[in-house]
Amino acid sequence: MVLLIVMVAWWGLWPTEAGAAAAPDGCKVAEAGSPEVEATIRFFHHRETFVRAQTTTAITVQRSWPLATKGLTLGEKSNLYQRAMRCLLRGEKKPKPTAKPFRKDEWRLHSPEVTTAREHGVTVRYKAFALITHPRETRVGPWRINVTKPHKPWKVTFDQHILGRALATAHWKQVGVQLDGLQASDVDSEAAYTGKGTWVWDKPSDVRVDLFPPWHAAFALENRGKSTLSTLGVVLWWVCGSAALALAVLRPAPRPSSLPMPPGRLWAPWRVAAVSEGSKGGLARTALWWAGLSAALGLALAVLPSETEKFSPWQTIAGIGAGLVLILAARPWLPDRSTDTSKSPTGELSRRGRVLTRNVFVFSLGLTVVGLVGILAPGAMPLPEELAPLDGRIASLMLLQLAMVWLWLIAMTAWAWRFARDGGLVRTSWMAAWDAATLRFMAASVAVLAVVAMVMLYAYRWSTDLNWQRANWLMEHDGGDRAHDQNLQNNLAAFGSIGLFWAYTQTWVLTSIALVALLNSRASAAQSEQVSLGPSHNDMRLTAVVFALVVATRAQLFAGSSLLLAAWLLLNIAALYAVRAAGRRWSVLCQAGGDFLTEALGTAQGRRNMLEKAHQYRNLHQRLRFVDQGHTEQDTTREALEDRLRRLRRWRPPGYKRNFLPDQVSVVDVALSWGPHDKWWDNALHSARIAFLFGIPASAAIIWAKHLKDPKQLMLTSANTTGLLDIAAGFLTWQITWAGVGLALGALWRVLPGHRGPMRALSLTIAYAIPIGLGTLVNLITDTELGNAVLSISLMLIVLTLTSIWMDMATFSGERQLWPTRLSLLLSIYQMRTLSVHAAFLIAQFAGAATIWSNLTGSSFKPT
Repeated sequence: MVLLIVMVAWWGLWPTEAGAAAAPDGCKVAEAGSPEVEATIRFFHHRETFVRAQTTTAITVQRSWPLATKGLTLGEKSNLYQRAMRCLLRGEKKPKPTAKPFRKDEWRLHSPEVTTAREHGVTVRYKAFALITHPRETRVGPWRINVTKPHKPWKVTFDQHILGRALATAHWKQVGVQLDGLQASDVDSEAAYTGKGTWVWDKPSDVRVDLFPPWHAAFALENRGKSTLSTLGVVLWWVCGSAALALAVLRPAPRPSSLPMPPGRLWAPWRVAAVSEGSKGGLARTALWWAGLSAALGLALAVLPSETEKFSPWQTIAGIGAGLVLILAARPWLPDRSTDTSKSPTGELSRRGRVLTRNVFVFSLGLTVVGLVGILAPGAMPLPEELAPLDGRIASLMLLQLAMVWLWLIAMTAWAWRFARDGGLVRTSWMAAWDAATLRFMAASVAVLAVVAMVMLYAYRWSTDLNWQRANWLMEHDGGDRAHDQNLQNNLAAFGSIGLFWAYTQTWVLTSIALVALLNSRASAAQSEQVSLGPSHNDMRLTAVVFALVVATRAQLFAGSSLLLAAWLLLNIAALYAVRAAGRRWSVLCQAGGDFLTEALGTAQGRRNMLEKAHQYRNLHQRLRFVDQGHTEQDTTREALEDRLRRLRRWRPPGYKRNFLPDQVSVVDVALSWGPHDKWWDNALHSARIAFLFGIPASAAIIWAKHLKDPKQLMLTSANTTGLLDIAAGFLTWQITWAGVGLALGALWRVLPGHRGPMRALSLTIAYAIPIGLGTLVNLITDTELGNAVLSISLMLIVLTLTSIWMDMATFSGERQLWPTRLSLLLSIYQMRTLSVHAAFLIAQFAGAATIWSNLTGSSFKPT
């Protein structure tokens, strides 16, 4: 049954026979006369990581040429149109497609523009561009750009033979080169300089310009792919991420003060921070295991071939083995261990483990054997002719790679489930259903992940076809189209390496889930009467690493290099600690004396008293405003209202040293600063849920701006082998970002500066913007791409501001029944003047985001 499903899927992937191609016909060069031709190339490098070369070729042919009116003016899919374009733009002696097209670097937004005029004939304007992303020869239009070494001068030459045979007797009006600020090292002697880095020639022969590349483009070329610096940066990124997780879990072991430090030891020994007695203590050790595995996998993938290279069969088998080891290490079949009481007998646990282990091993071993037999003896397993590929070895290798990617997806899901399960992040009803039908749920999950792996393969094949069509759009295709089949086979053989690298780059999510699970376990294990202003020292480390991981996934690439990714991670941690340090001095609760507040507000009765006093304070302020407006009340004067307000300011909980709150702090400020829940972790979870919902349109806006808004970027994304996957993963990544930043906002709610929620949101946005601002400043200085940094900061402020407003309303949710609408409750909380200020602040944020959006030219084009 499994083999039948695989064969049907393979049949869906394999191309059908192409339709009959157009019969070849001459270009009738003798009747073409002397077409007028003008060709230019322009280089763009400002605010871009890679240099972009854009060419324009304008060809005007006489109407007497038969293909001018009977070919160029027809539809783009007609044979005569393609033949006419081929006669003008393609000069290959063999116009048949090959398995490795040499125009793979050329990109077009649309087909050539065709305009007709009675006196001037038919004009074809052909525009194309290319990104100089590799040290090799790049062909774009009739130009060749030869890059031997990144820091050596690039040679730009014009080759009229690249154009079609119909231009053999053409009249060349002008050939021009615009360097756009780049410096030329050598120019042909026949060139005429017209100023602003532009040279022109009257004849197409010997058109040559040698130019010095900008340093950032040369640096990006040198560090693209598996270069030493980029590899070192990526390895440091994963090692630092794993180290941050380990350090967040570990803490110095307590030592009695009476015992001296052992001789020869410079620091206290470290141990795993126990989250509770019993089963929860294993979660921290599980997180440490994952930290070690993640770092080891990062080092292993660093020494493997680049993701653009093919995996050998033995490397693929090693990947399958690694996936099996990860699955068995995660042990997803175990029941809920977030509580100390076991819900399933030991025998049942053993039986589940044996069943899953046997099924996974048998199925994976079967796929491996089938793949190896197909590779080593392609004729040993004959398939029906309509299902059999042209190369059975490639098909078997791809089957192995598909199984490898599938196993890695299972492993990632298993680890995510284990962290969420052991950390108590899964609802009790869901855990009960899982324990009741573990095998059924695991089988369904495995089947869904198999579908996901097949979708990844289909998306990969779709992008491969797009690239083939782009590179061979004017070639003559025969009936069998064997070159297309061979090209497809060569690309499908590299699916495993690309899929494996892509899957591993998403494993930072597992580290984030592990950290949140640890925080949730520690908060659940804490005593119910234990209340604090914010995370403890150990919890703050976990919170800071969560913030850094979910933010640093959009790390700045300096001149296209990954060298400074680890510094970016540490910079985000330092920014959050800096904002927290500022809050310890200027936050409302710290100004009012935070130590006593944990005792006064740590009980339900104390919090109810505070909310009641806050309600009275707001009502008195509203009545005072009515008195100022001339609405007098019986037996109520302004002096009486002011005296009652002063008594409310003299709120003196037990243990408070002063007789009244500071002048700049009111009881309403204290209530809003405390948040809607008694514990800081409950505030964190509440804020994370709200930010996740408010972040949905923001995620869509960022993905649209990054991948879809600009036509050129949309084309590059579609042709990228992981383009569709990157769009889906990018959206989910930003959703995780909003939830993670919302979690940090709620966790630090009581120690962030500001009297109202929007000011706390602004404080955390500053922590988010400091690293991005530094990276943007460096990119401005180095004249490299800025991306969507400004847009992301603007949307972050909007999402956090809306989240903070909802948090303030949740603080007084007990008064919801007293007000007809949420806006009325919000007006009561903020009062008219404060609400107007916050409304203007929010409107200004939306106006700023709209301005950024309208002026956004899109991020610099990313190569495939």
